[in-house]
Amino acid sequence: MFGSAKKFLMRVAEKILDVDETVEPATHIRFLEDYSSRMVFDTKAGDIAEFLRLLRKKHLVDEIVVSTLNGSAIASTNGNPVAQAITGAALFNYVKSEMPKSETVIVKSNGWHMLFVFNRKLYMVKAAADLSNIELKALAKEIDLFLSNKGLN
Repeated sequence: MFGSAKKFLMRVAEKILDVDETVEPATHIRFLEDYSSRMVFDTKAGDIAEFLRLLRKKHLVDEIVVSTLNGSAIASTNGNPVAQAITGAALFNYVKSEMPKSETVIVKSNGWHMLFVFNRKLYMVKAAADLSNIELKALAKEIDLFLSNKGLN
């Protein structure tokens, strides 16, 4: 009786919490490894907009917005960076005020929106799948280095 109750509760929890305990999708991993081995990403760009477009392809993300913590847009891959910078900064600062030790805010809404701080800048990344903290930091390091080299830091 307890076994069937446990299975029932696990199925309910999986549906409610969107829990998936399956193994890593090996076919997806092989596809990404094949994709990255065939693609050569030359991220040498003259301006920040071109550089961010190249990073979108390299990291397989839809949008990248970089702003200050108060919502001033620094760079973006979309056409409305000011509105996104203000909204992202407000959301991140609210979550940070309620949960001071939080590092990343991830929201699932028409894709995944990931907000995090790196070197006193707020990075907002939208992608079809959520990225790990390591992937997000690698993306931010590349952007931060480009901004430093161009004197836009």
